[in-house]
Amino acid sequence: MDARSLKPLEEIKDLGHQVDLAMDLAELEPIRQRVEQIAREHTADPGVQKAAEETRRLLLSRTARLTPSKSPPTLPGGPLTIDTSPSTIPDGGLLPTLPSIPVATDPQLADLKADQPMEWKRALWTGVAAGVALSLILIVVLVNLARRRNVSLSDLTANDVSIQIATTPPGASIRVNGETKCVSDCKFTLAPGTYQITAFLDGYDPAASGVSLVLGKPETLNLTLEARPQTVRILSDLAQGKVVLDQQPPADLQDGQYVFEKVPPGTHTVSVTGSNAEASFTFDLAPARLPAVNGTVTARNMLAMLVSSFAGQARLVTSSGPWKLAVNGQPEDNAGPAGVDLKNFHAGLDELTISQGSDQRSVKEDFGPGPSLTAFLKTDRNIGTLIVSTGENNARVFVNNKEYPRRTQNGQLRIQTIGPVEVRVVKNGFENAPAQTAEVKKGSEVRLAFTMKALAQTSALRIEGATPGAEVLIDQRGVGAVADDGSFHSASVPPGDHVIGLRRDRFAPKQFSRTFAAGQTVTVSGSDVALVAERPPAPPPAPAPEPRPEPPAPKAAAPKVSSMDGFEIQEGWMKQDNGVWRRRGGGFLTYKSPSAGLYTFAVYLIRGGNVFRGGRVRWFADYTDPKNYVVSELDENNLTIREVVNGKSSDHAKVKHNVDSKLKAWAIQVEISPDRLIQRIQKDQDWIALDTWVKPEHKFSEGKFGFLVQGNDEIGVSDFKFTPAR
Repeated sequence: MDARSLKPLEEIKDLGHQVDLAMDLAELEPIRQRVEQIAREHTADPGVQKAAEETRRLLLSRTARLTPSKSPPTLPGGPLTIDTSPSTIPDGGLLPTLPSIPVATDPQLADLKADQPMEWKRALWTGVAAGVALSLILIVVLVNLARRRNVSLSDLTANDVSIQIATTPPGASIRVNGETKCVSDCKFTLAPGTYQITAFLDGYDPAASGVSLVLGKPETLNLTLEARPQTVRILSDLAQGKVVLDQQPPADLQDGQYVFEKVPPGTHTVSVTGSNAEASFTFDLAPARLPAVNGTVTARNMLAMLVSSFAGQARLVTSSGPWKLAVNGQPEDNAGPAGVDLKNFHAGLDELTISQGSDQRSVKEDFGPGPSLTAFLKTDRNIGTLIVSTGENNARVFVNNKEYPRRTQNGQLRIQTIGPVEVRVVKNGFENAPAQTAEVKKGSEVRLAFTMKALAQTSALRIEGATPGAEVLIDQRGVGAVADDGSFHSASVPPGDHVIGLRRDRFAPKQFSRTFAAGQTVTVSGSDVALVAERPPAPPPAPAPEPRPEPPAPKAAAPKVSSMDGFEIQEGWMKQDNGVWRRRGGGFLTYKSPSAGLYTFAVYLIRGGNVFRGGRVRWFADYTDPKNYVVSELDENNLTIREVVNGKSSDHAKVKHNVDSKLKAWAIQVEISPDRLIQRIQKDQDWIALDTWVKPEHKFSEGKFGFLVQGNDEIGVSDFKFTPAR
């Protein structure tokens, strides 16, 4: 393959291999020229630059080995033989040009001139030896570091990060940020960053975890999947009856049906009794397995049809037989007490029909992907079953204009009836669906499906002609920002009276009240939404240059304060003459309660990071203890927000802030309320919302706010201001 068809990094590595194979100096020159060309074309790629530097060292070493020496080695004490032949280093120069020797004007200078070629050779060999020694030392350091961290040398030098995923049990489908990657246990590589890893396996609930990959640090992730609970359904046409599972107390059938939820693994027995009819059967349940019916299904004055289903597979066992069988209109092998596997079965809604001569029975039911056992019990009563499916619970059902005593559960209702029926369903908050009709025959099941469409439960707010970039608030809560064309729209405003507010840095805020009705849109425009500009405040002074030059403070809109009195631990904060407060280490630095309100500050990264990871500034909210908090990390490119619960971390968001700060200084706003956390950054004197996290069950304001300064990291804080919530 032509080397130029490779990626730049791969091509340089290939050129390094060619250096080792070169047999004379003429073969090295085109290699050197190509390496330099690639390095010039990819000056911003650190991986390419590092590989180019390594190849240059290889070229230097190979050149020294291939350069012939015309001087035989001399023994100690013998006369020195000076090689005055021309240099054999290729044109183009692999070494820097040496200064010329001045012309000798006396015998001492003449001797110096005679000795100079030997000194040049010695300098060359000394440089080669030093380069080789440094390379060996670097390799030893990397290998030792890899051994201590159980990391291979290739992991330390690769551009991607390797991750090993194992699941219990194995065989799960692994998805990375929603994209299918492999089947566990497996290993693959990803670019450094934060990912959501999810494992899926039939019969188990999905397991998920967030993971942050750092260059040079391979990751191992173990996920344990929990088996889905199994159900046993009894669906009969008995008018009244009782059902018993193992040694549990008898339960009454409701309209001939009963559902046992979360039946544990093991061997179980079910018995059903009704008026002059009964049935019993035994079965085994195991995690993520098809339920197995054991022995003979006994039945008196009724037909029992037992369907074991799991992940699109099913098996039918009947109490008598043989019966002709069709599944979803397709013929199957005959059904009987020995059981039969169903070839035309699929997860979802299935229809099973059995017949002997003129005697025909049909059932139509929804079978989920999890393991379950469904027992259909049919007597010789002149009755059929009407199944009303709504997809909604607690819907009222009317049959022939008469309301049925019970309402839908688990999205449906089974009704014993016979003959023609007209059915309609009603539920508050939903449109009335058209009525449907059907004919219910003896021993059959008829399903009517209704689509319930919810009525509009919210109002909408439309703003036109507003100041672009202004933040929109409803009842003091931020809901978004005005677009560049001056418009804003929100379709999730609860009905009722609300206070609408608009604010933007360097503009006078506005607020007004409006009444919202369900299903209607309130439009506001004109002078109500046009903000008036204010005179911008004077910028704060730049940080003092001692003990090292500090970055100038961002021009935060909030007025600066003169102390950090609000922080619970005062020791360790050092104030500079320019008003910047420095802090090294200290861990969680908490602010006084209450925490609900608006925090505004400028923050500087003075010291932090390592060879594998750049420095970050960190602040937190909802802090209750070192194992429960929400932490925000800001680096030169992104804001990353993570939630830590009982010591386990999960990612909420990673947002690119697009604020270029070579001095690593940023102006930040953090707004905390009971059910939301809003974070903003200042760009060109405007406050830009980076993330709005709405989580009613979280209670962000119950914990504390503060800064997290780890190890020897050092930050600076200025213009800190806290405005409590009203």
